[in-house]
Amino acid sequence: MSGTALLIVDIQYDFLPPDGALAVKDGREVIPVINGFLDPSKWDWDLVVASKDYHPKNHISFASTHAKEPFSDQVVTDAHGFEYTQSMWPDHCVIGTHGSEIDKGISDKLERWKHKMTIVRKGSYSKLEGYSAFDGILSDPTNPVEPPDTDGSETDRVTLPSDLALTRHLRSKHIHQIVVVGLATDFCVLQTSLSALSAGFRIVLVEPAIRGSFEDLSLAALKKIEGAGGLVLGRNGQSWDDSLKEWIQS
Repeated sequence: MSGTALLIVDIQYDFLPPDGALAVKDGREVIPVINGFLDPSKWDWDLVVASKDYHPKNHISFASTHAKEPFSDQVVTDAHGFEYTQSMWPDHCVIGTHGSEIDKGISDKLERWKHKMTIVRKGSYSKLEGYSAFDGILSDPTNPVEPPDTDGSETDRVTLPSDLALTRHLRSKHIHQIVVVGLATDFCVLQTSLSALSAGFRIVLVEPAIRGSFEDLSLAALKKIEGAGGLVLGRNGQSWDDSLKEWIQS
């Protein structure tokens, strides 16, 4: 499996039903599939990356920050002075809360991969949104870094995909292709996949290992990923194991 990474996107309690603050419908259905990917007797990844939403209490995406209703839209100005329309989310994945933690079933199995694993925390600057794992801050699972306590204005306004921290880390580990799994198809999985493709990685998604928040947006997301050069396996109940192994070796 030379040069292949498994990238697990946001399998956190706040994205999981029934109690998650921003639960993805049927989100728990991906857990057995991802647990299978973490079985070293079946898969031998060169690197495992797990991303986490990791927000301060006053994050720019929170409805509570702007005294707005959740799921409404609000024009905001980020730390770099960029004005855009932001979806207002319920408070979720707040730093230090149970909701920000990775599901224990997944995290226990990640322990097997600590020797070749990286955590990526995203959305940690109070006035910067970041759906893509490639926008995140790298953290060693055995020695986590402290999250930033700034609004993000000190960061670069624009960074080329090839210069992002996760891109550089993957290249340093000789990764050239990525299997993307997790939540949610129409937001963080989509943006992570597009970032990976923009940075020059081959990517594949396994549909039984992803779920989206909204069906129409999720279908559109998969089309967008395929249009950008990504591959989606396992659609409509089709077998995917052999196809994935062939893709990895191709």
